[in-house]
Amino acid sequence: MAHSQIAGCSVSGLKVMTMNKEEKILKEIRRRALTRADRRGREKENRQGTRFTLDALQEVTGLPRPKLETIAANVRAFYEPEERDFFSVKGQFLMVSSGLVLTCLSIWAFIRLIL
Repeated sequence: MAHSQIAGCSVSGLKVMTMNKEEKILKEIRRRALTRADRRGREKENRQGTRFTLDALQEVTGLPRPKLETIAANVRAFYEPEERDFFSVKGQFLMVSSGLVLTCLSIWAFIRLIL
């Protein structure tokens, strides 16, 4: 035999499996790094856009910058919890439980109508 055998697998076969695993790991590292870099770039663009918008609003309205920043913070606080809560475990639990409650109430009402 050219290659030694370990539990029915050749050493070269193990090397191929190890390389495939290593390639997958490296691919995932690259994917995550690029995703994070992309997210940071978008966040930077969003901050810059907000800054430009506040500059323009300050010029047009004459409101002081701190007042405009407070308005911006309030608007963000109004919209962001919705997005975060939807994907949170708490948000998912509340959606599922409310669906179950509505289903139970519907069944109860249906049974009451029949009897």
